[in-house]
Amino acid sequence: MKRLISISLRLLISGVLLALLFREHDLISDIAPRLRALLTNWPWTLAGISFAFLSLFLAALRWHIILRGQVPELPFSIVLRTEIISAFFNISSVGVVGGDTYKIMSLSRRLPGQTMPVSVSLVLDHLTGLISVAVLFTVCMLTRASHWNEIGHDLRMLITGYAMYVGGALVCLVISWFSFKPSLLAWGRRAFPRTMGNPRLAGLIARLSRIHEVAARLWQRTLSAAVVSTGMHAAFFMSFYCGLRAVGGAAPVLDVLTAMPIVDAAASLPVSISGLGVRERTFEALLAGLANVPEAVGVSASLAGWIFNLFWGIVGGVIFLRAKHSAIITPEAQCA
Repeated sequence: MKRLISISLRLLISGVLLALLFREHDLISDIAPRLRALLTNWPWTLAGISFAFLSLFLAALRWHIILRGQVPELPFSIVLRTEIISAFFNISSVGVVGGDTYKIMSLSRRLPGQTMPVSVSLVLDHLTGLISVAVLFTVCMLTRASHWNEIGHDLRMLITGYAMYVGGALVCLVISWFSFKPSLLAWGRRAFPRTMGNPRLAGLIARLSRIHEVAARLWQRTLSAAVVSTGMHAAFFMSFYCGLRAVGGAAPVLDVLTAMPIVDAAASLPVSISGLGVRERTFEALLAGLANVPEAVGVSASLAGWIFNLFWGIVGGVIFLRAKHSAIITPEAQCA
């Protein structure tokens, strides 16, 4: 019942936001002609679809780097196929949770008894994503720092708010890293036995300690994954830049790369279906403020970027319907 209510609310929010957008910018006269330009400007459309695939490829590579530290026999082809199929669940469900759930279920089925390593690797995968997008956003902001005063007050507040959000997340990550060191946890259990002994808290601490242990052991792989993740985010953001050019718009690449981390964060909030409506409104506001892109063009560009990624989600859906899931036989099992 709760899930039904949640889905209904998200559908309602996406519908209302899209209705408001299409009320401001007529779907027939403002948006549709620009989306039809995807066929005319096919080189940009092809480039956008290619960047969308590159982002999926690098996302699979990022996850595989971490997974190989725990499951060395896992082929990259399986991880790539799982990543593409998860794109289908990301767009067809109520959020990223759908894709993550599929990843865990799919690889756990192929790797019996490896559910915990798969889950831990996925958490580390997302953490490297947080680090890389923070680095990319920081570099973009420093590069265009001289133009800061040219931005409107409301837009500066939005960018500052996102910077505080990302900065706070990184600070919490650093604090967590030191907090879950074995020596500090042992002291905490001695100093606060009743609190640390609470069953729910103890279970949470155990799971987080496991993540800390794996990250400490695989720090080189985690660092490599963070580097790959930077390329993954850049490719994903570039798919929206290609969407902007495909619908006849224009803006400096740096402005799009600066806006996209905020757009992506807004779209990932669990308030809409696949970020529809939220993504378009945020992209519209940021591109208008940063590069004076006409609002209707910004909405069309956001929809075009979403369509490029939707293409691979549909491909993932086809692969899923035709997939045959079989367990990987480990060397230990072969010997047995």
